[in-house]
Amino acid sequence: MKLIEHIPLIKQMEILNRLSFFREFSLNERQVLLESFSHLYLINKDRFVFKQFDNDKQLYIVLSGAIVVFKHSHLMDLGTIEPGEFIGEGAFINNREHSTSARAKSDTIVLAITSEALIRLPNVIREKIKDRIIEGMSERIAKLSHYLESRG
Repeated sequence: MKLIEHIPLIKQMEILNRLSFFREFSLNERQVLLESFSHLYLINKDRFVFKQFDNDKQLYIVLSGAIVVFKHSHLMDLGTIEPGEFIGEGAFINNREHSTSARAKSDTIVLAITSEALIRLPNVIREKIKDRIIEGMSERIAKLSHYLESRG
């Protein structure tokens, strides 16, 4: 994973503006998040974002590319995380090891936020991030329920 430092703020803002994760954020809130509380990383194709049991506590929001999620003990992929979606929320929220591994399906850019940065964020931005995490987890539960029902 390579830290990206030379993308102009205006270009970063353009990327965020296209993603559903940030639809409720004002332009000013997006700018505060980008300038002070997050980092952009490039993960080259087939490289790991994190591995199962890693202690990395960052929330990763996919800006471009795609990430495949899997467990080493299984032969199949558990899912693909696409632009506007996030990964690492379990370790981020519960301060625990990752329960899965994640690898870039293609060259991928992510925005990473630490739990420490989340605490320092202005309340309105922090609450919007929490709301999006809850919405995203709810969508995943609904998809899983539908999948289990269709197999039944």
